[in-house]
Amino acid sequence: MRKWIIAVASLLLVAGIAAILLIRVYTPRLKQAALVNAQAYLAHRLEGSVTFSDFHVTLYPKVRIVVDDLVVRHKGRTDIPPLVEVKEVLLDGSLSSLLHRKLEISSATLVGLQINTPPRVSGGPPLIHGTDQDLAAKYRFTIREVHADDAVLTVLRAKPDKPPNQWFIHHLTLNNFSFDQPAEFHAVLSNPKPRAEIDCKGTFGPWDAENPRETPVSADYVFDKADLGTLKGLRGTLSSTGKFAGPLDYLAVTGVTDTPDFALRISGHPMALHTDFTAIVDGTNGNVILKNVTAKFLHTTLVTHGEVVDEYPKVKGRTIALDAFSDKARIEDLLLLAVKSTEPIMTGAARLKTKILIPEEELDVIQRLQLDGEFGIGEAHFTSSAVQDKVDALSRRGQGKPKAPDISDELSNLTGSFKMADETIAFSNLNFGVEGADISLSGTYAMDGGQIDFRGKLRTQAKVSQMVTGWKSVVLKPFDGFFKGKNGGAEIPIKITGTRDQPVYGTDFGDKDNKR
Repeated sequence: MRKWIIAVASLLLVAGIAAILLIRVYTPRLKQAALVNAQAYLAHRLEGSVTFSDFHVTLYPKVRIVVDDLVVRHKGRTDIPPLVEVKEVLLDGSLSSLLHRKLEISSATLVGLQINTPPRVSGGPPLIHGTDQDLAAKYRFTIREVHADDAVLTVLRAKPDKPPNQWFIHHLTLNNFSFDQPAEFHAVLSNPKPRAEIDCKGTFGPWDAENPRETPVSADYVFDKADLGTLKGLRGTLSSTGKFAGPLDYLAVTGVTDTPDFALRISGHPMALHTDFTAIVDGTNGNVILKNVTAKFLHTTLVTHGEVVDEYPKVKGRTIALDAFSDKARIEDLLLLAVKSTEPIMTGAARLKTKILIPEEELDVIQRLQLDGEFGIGEAHFTSSAVQDKVDALSRRGQGKPKAPDISDELSNLTGSFKMADETIAFSNLNFGVEGADISLSGTYAMDGGQIDFRGKLRTQAKVSQMVTGWKSVVLKPFDGFFKGKNGGAEIPIKITGTRDQPVYGTDFGDKDNKR
């Protein structure tokens, strides 16, 4: 018995020495063959070219596989950056877990991960092709934890001259990743504009083998302390919370935003802005469909819908195209938002409807802003006593009662159309009235400098000679016929020029350009 044990031990010793010698002699060849075969296998599975400079395997004290400089190119394309680049891949597990029927890897660490999503032309073939194989049955494995910190996601554009979008992922963890069940994930990444951190927690998967773009994802997000100052023309600190869910290429997003100190450059009046929104994010091109955005500030509510799209090459950013509507607005809120004056010149209930277009350019928001709409204001009052005195005097003269003490100080039916471009608003069909008079104007207002230039008609119930008393009435009597209006009163050409802080009112006799 003892001799048999010694014989077996001697045989094992010889076999071990032979195995060590064999490994030392042939390991380089075996390793090179394994490297080539692994690259060929991965290239076949990923439908692209796969290379890595080296890999290492250790079995003690735990199983560890290390892959260096992994590079995956989409279908072998060299005209665009690689689909995936990883400086180092570390896979850890136990020998017993690797021998299970369902392979279990305790952790995977991706060092220096860079993902470059290849461009896709609208209507073109999918970037990632599906398979009719049952991946969950064929590849039975689970990775308990996947870690990838300080990764970079670059979204390449279909238009070659369009600058790419980059997302810096500070932290990414996936738990229990496999092909047959959802994986939990936690990601912290930087949003470029407005600059802030986004914290997401949710589930990803299971992987849809037939159509990978329909792989489901669901998560809650927190978007905190975004600096709106990184968007030219805006001020404030925005925070947002919400959730997104759906397939990868068509995510439904719902959420709220709060900006306690929102302001435009041209006004500088901080105010609290709250929005509730629902949107669809098209993962194939990055476009956003805004189904509904309800914005509330001061005593005004504004409802919008539209889209954020990529239109122009060679320009970073996207074009914003919206339709906005409000029947719950206050004119003083809108004026405070848009002008530098500490006290709005007018108060009243407002309604408006407009198209909003903000093209993608390197200018600030106000310089890019384009509007095309119409508005109405009811129960309007001027806050300036000097302006209100002029309105009261106009009402008295319009009624032919220049000395009457009791006059209504309320404007009626202030309506008009407007278009804005290049920081200037052009008004047309601007109509309003006071008791005894109606005014029709057209003209322009410069948002930044405040210059105004309006021309139009003043129509009164009274004749011109009835607007004054004493000898002035006698002098103007012969001119009643010259300024006679359609309804028997007077019709006088007028103009308002100067600036918003120092307007100049007057008649517009002999102005060749006054054809309104």
